[in-house]
Amino acid sequence: MAERLILALQKNEFLLYAQDIVSLGPRKERPFQEIFVRFKEEDDKLIPPGDFFGVLEEHRLLPQLDRWVVNCLARWVRSGLSVKPEWEVPRSNVNLSTQTFTDPDYVQYVRNYVEGPFLARGAVAFEIGVDNAFDYHDFVAELITTLQSRSSCITLAGFTGSDRSIEMLKAFAPDFVKIAYNAVAAKELSELVQICRVFRSRTIVEFVESQEALHTAQKAQADFAQGFGIAAVQPLLDELSTS
Repeated sequence: MAERLILALQKNEFLLYAQDIVSLGPRKERPFQEIFVRFKEEDDKLIPPGDFFGVLEEHRLLPQLDRWVVNCLARWVRSGLSVKPEWEVPRSNVNLSTQTFTDPDYVQYVRNYVEGPFLARGAVAFEIGVDNAFDYHDFVAELITTLQSRSSCITLAGFTGSDRSIEMLKAFAPDFVKIAYNAVAAKELSELVQICRVFRSRTIVEFVESQEALHTAQKAQADFAQGFGIAAVQPLLDELSTS
């Protein structure tokens, strides 16, 4: 399986999928989405991440996959702009593996892309969990310095209002903060949104699976919402054809 996955990385046989992150406010926002990775087998069956991430992790291949995602996004944007030069390129949230936080060359790799023509001006955002932000503070600080000076963004995920999550909010002042709808009560959600607003971080309520959850996120005055109650995860290339 490891050999098969290495070959898949070399041959671009992984696929990117995306899920919309929708604005809850009145103003027009740039299209926003989170990026997911899938692996396509010979019989065209999609293999879920849980079945191949462990193998990639065991062989320390996740940093290569994270690099491939950035490269693939840049090629996707280049292709879209060649078809439709006036296309408003979405902001894409990309999750990083824990192994990538120990890759000394990853920030320079990203810098080469955000300084280029396709992932500049906020086209890519990196999503980092609270615990990883705490454990890999120096890496995250370097990445934020690189990205924010080039109008790219950081999303802090897993914000709960705990001492650690507030410490990371203060330390990094992320552009976006994710709050899980299914982890907090409605009153607490409103309080967390207000805490983030103090630090000028915009909020994304994730795992919004119903109209009730969407209404709660709106009532809490969150900035964005994400979940299957709003939009399914779709192949990224299919999105390009309709952009």
